[in-house]
Amino acid sequence: MTPDRDEALLRRALQEGLHPAETDLWPAVAEALPAREKRYRRRTRALRLVICIGAPLLLAAGVLLGQAEFTNLRTNPRPSFAPDKNTGYAIQYDQTAYQLPDRLMDSLMAHARDEADDDGLAPMHSSFSGRNLPSTNGPGGRGYASWTELTAATGLPLLQSDLLDAGKPMDAIWLFPTWPTPLPEGWESWSSEALNAYINRINLPQTLPAGFSVAWQDDTPQYLYPRRVDEIHDGYTIETQAYVLLASEDRPAGTSVPGHQVYFDKKAGLIWDVEEYTTPSGITALLPRCTSNGKGSPWLNSYAFFEQDGIFYCLDVTPYDGFGQIEDGGEAARAVLKEVLDSFVPAA
Repeated sequence: MTPDRDEALLRRALQEGLHPAETDLWPAVAEALPAREKRYRRRTRALRLVICIGAPLLLAAGVLLGQAEFTNLRTNPRPSFAPDKNTGYAIQYDQTAYQLPDRLMDSLMAHARDEADDDGLAPMHSSFSGRNLPSTNGPGGRGYASWTELTAATGLPLLQSDLLDAGKPMDAIWLFPTWPTPLPEGWESWSSEALNAYINRINLPQTLPAGFSVAWQDDTPQYLYPRRVDEIHDGYTIETQAYVLLASEDRPAGTSVPGHQVYFDKKAGLIWDVEEYTTPSGITALLPRCTSNGKGSPWLNSYAFFEQDGIFYCLDVTPYDGFGQIEDGGEAARAVLKEVLDSFVPAA
């Protein structure tokens, strides 16, 4: 009997009615299973070999490019894209590596060295508002007056929405300079007006309606996380979060890389289904639905996930009357999500 066989038999026993409990016991058991490091290394080596041999053929056939997929890790523990996971739920997608404009990249690299960039902007750290946010580990945050301005600054093919643009912009990102912020050489000879202008420039507004943070790998920016928060219909707050893979020396621009996000892993005892919703522009979004406690916690049904142009997006809606007073299990909020999804168009 092999460990794989043992695990399969145990999972089948817990999921096919051989226990008296109404609740699925597999997630609790799966979380306690050992990772089996040796087996993981064997699978990883085999997976790398398959990718090296098959990736060019798959790319040529267009197999690796497509919509996001919803994966139940309860019934498919440790899948190839997440071999260290054995419970919860995941969104699977493909990413495209993008190259930022040279001036913006030079600014990020200067900030990584804890230096001001060529425009005198000091290194900035960022903080997001909202739920289920990406984690960052370094400087490089930027804030913008609008999503359109952010799109132009980054040169990324971010989706646009007239519906969100017409709404009320909300606080999406907090920015603060890395302290202490040294004054540039020769500042003693500046006029008081010039000095005040410089200080006002490096002390950006505390909050802005659009912006991005940066995740670093060693001394290289690995991910850009553009974000906007808007209020529409006099009370529904929409959080739009993008996940952008950045090009690097080992990952040229245009490279396609499979990715995934594991969601709801801390709530593995809940049961989830997913609704696939296709917009008029052809975007296929995944809207997970909690089938075990959705009406008691309607906020669980407030997310939409999709991939477009190799960029992964997560949307979240907060109803005007909060999450505890909705009687329809979040269906009204899901309708607003679909309305926002329908409004997305490619950047001009």
